[in-house]
Amino acid sequence: MRNGLAVLAVVSALFGAWPADAQESLASKLLADALGTVRPGVYVAGDSIKFTIDIYGNKFLLRISGDPEVYVLYPNRASLGGRDLKYDSGATAINVAGWGGMTLYTDSQPNGLPATRTGDSSGPAQQAANMPDLQSAAGDEEQHLNYARKLRISVEINWDEVASNPRERAQAFDAMENAVRGIDRFSANAKGRAVFTAKIDSLRIIVTGSRPTATLSGKTLVVSFNRNQGYAGRASSRGIARALGLLLGFKE
Repeated sequence: MRNGLAVLAVVSALFGAWPADAQESLASKLLADALGTVRPGVYVAGDSIKFTIDIYGNKFLLRISGDPEVYVLYPNRASLGGRDLKYDSGATAINVAGWGGMTLYTDSQPNGLPATRTGDSSGPAQQAANMPDLQSAAGDEEQHLNYARKLRISVEINWDEVASNPRERAQAFDAMENAVRGIDRFSANAKGRAVFTAKIDSLRIIVTGSRPTATLSGKTLVVSFNRNQGYAGRASSRGIARALGLLLGFKE
């Protein structure tokens, strides 16, 4: 039996932008006037990067062309009446100036690109997955990590938890995809890859009724998702990569 269970709460320690329960009502109030500034729709940044923003409760959803992930963004007040929309990792994805100008920040453009709204958008839907497809997808992710990063890691979901619930299967698929993308992001660096290989040999996705967590149980990375919170109930790939850095004590 594996031992050495290491549990870290993602809310304050791992996924920095996740607001505390006590702040949820305040965040909702702050967003009320932000909605007039952050307009949902299709945007183009720097004449080359297409992305969409959709309202998601008191948060926002971001989709960037060429990136399959749906990111949840958390609004924060910025200077001069502006808004910063942050990933769950704490990094800023979008800045909206008080006068309405928008800037998108990406890995390739860390200094930001000005963005212009070009039209309306419709919100995304989580991908449906039956059990055979979900199990096949887990095998595909194992092969991807082996091929792309030379990581020999098993990927599994607590199958019994999601077998009878189509919505939870869709959420499990989404959480698994994000976790693998996070591992991919973390292990792109050779030193990070070496640290990961030494300490982790499997990924397990589980269901929780509370906020998502990323924990280590022996050499297994255990990633949970909240069955009741949709997109906001799972960590992004950026959140997973940040969590790995904290769990493994690694910083570039």
